[in-house]
Amino acid sequence: MIKHSYLSKKVKLVCSAIDRKGIFARKPIKKGEAISVWGGFIITEGDFRKLAKSQFKNIEDYATKVADGFYLVSCRSGKLEDDDFFNHSCNPNAGIKGHLMMVAMRDIAAGEEITYDYAMTDADFNYSFRCNCKAKSCRKVIKTTDWKNPSLQRKYKGYFSWYIQEKIKALKSAKRRK
Repeated sequence: MIKHSYLSKKVKLVCSAIDRKGIFARKPIKKGEAISVWGGFIITEGDFRKLAKSQFKNIEDYATKVADGFYLVSCRSGKLEDDDFFNHSCNPNAGIKGHLMMVAMRDIAAGEEITYDYAMTDADFNYSFRCNCKAKSCRKVIKTTDWKNPSLQRKYKGYFSWYIQEKIKALKSAKRRK
């Protein structure tokens, strides 16, 4: 199988208590260290909708919006790569830099599951799910509008994808104009 993404040799895919499978640290990871760089295919909004209606019905679980009208997917046929299994947590240890790079937000110990808050990447499609992260600060239901929450914007400053960061800038600019 051709791999389109980079995944650090310090991590591995194993069973997760959060959701079936997850990515875990095999060795300690330092704050700021690259964990993954997502790769794959850029598809249009139309292709995204077609895939959602066809063989890849759970595409929302694995597609990352990178710009208005465009998504990144590992494979157009629904095949997944290991980097598709980073689970959500309301108290994550990793975040996003730029469009596609996941980095450690703090030192991560060997054996620890690597998670990020989906508010860092998800917006603009109507999607929500019950959270299973069990963090003290758990929001219980995760929505694609969570990036609009000012407390999350402060908490994750510098760790939102470029796409979400641009949406936050636009939202703040619109509020200042009012």
